[in-house]
Amino acid sequence: MKADMEELLFANRVDIVFAGHVHAYERFTRVYDGQANNCGPVYINVGDGGNREGLATEYMEPQAAISLFREASFGHGELEIFNATHALWTWHRNDDDESVEADSVWLTCLRSNPTCRAA
Repeated sequence: MKADMEELLFANRVDIVFAGHVHAYERFTRVYDGQANNCGPVYINVGDGGNREGLATEYMEPQAAISLFREASFGHGELEIFNATHALWTWHRNDDDESVEADSVWLTCLRSNPTCRAA
């Protein structure tokens, strides 16, 4: 799907792509064509909500430079939209009796960046 959709997502300056098939959590930097790119979307795999098969505990090693945070734990994410240009993403580990914030990132809308305006 990425091969078929990536050009469309990049050309339209999509800010975030959420995926969930892999049962684990991983957040990438802004990416295009497998490389860090300030005008590409942030890819977040948040497929760790629970399932019969259990967590996917094996990651590709070594960790790619575009992978900023990853963890094989059950959890959930929250996306808070603050205004037209800023949002806060947080991922919370749920392995214990309470939620623990384990990862967070401020996101700035690509459309507010003059070098990343859609073509």
